[in-house]
Amino acid sequence: MTAESRVIVCAVDGSTADAAAIDVAAQLAVLADARLALLAVAPVPIDSVGDQAPPPWTLEDAKRALERTAAAVDDRVGVDCYLDAGNPVRRLVEFAGRTRPLLVVVGTRARDPALPPSIGASGLIRGAPCPVVVVPEAGYVPELDDRRRRDGPS
Repeated sequence: MTAESRVIVCAVDGSTADAAAIDVAAQLAVLADARLALLAVAPVPIDSVGDQAPPPWTLEDAKRALERTAAAVDDRVGVDCYLDAGNPVRRLVEFAGRTRPLLVVVGTRARDPALPPSIGASGLIRGAPCPVVVVPEAGYVPELDDRRRRDGPS
């Protein structure tokens, strides 16, 4: 695997859980000398009679979230943005299958610590073709040592 093909994928869903996940993904990309691929998937919800209901998060919302996120981290790491629509877990698993990332980072909203992180994170863990890092919304995100970036490999 060449340095150009090294990638860490981070899911962006417009929730409050994004910030911690994006921070962890950016730090890991710096340490791994990898690009950061941000993927936002606007769900296409189906109501109980099979008709399409208005999505809670549109493609336009997803695009704006990607643009804001990329602008916030592009001074630390190379960023590529991807936008899709459909089932978020399925699309993320498919994207990981195509891009063959080092790992996928996903945030999860904090609820009861005795329960699994979220349905989405659990589905991703079961289906992803690579390691998955689940970052809790309220979790502490330590600043990783960035000497390698400043001074080069040791």
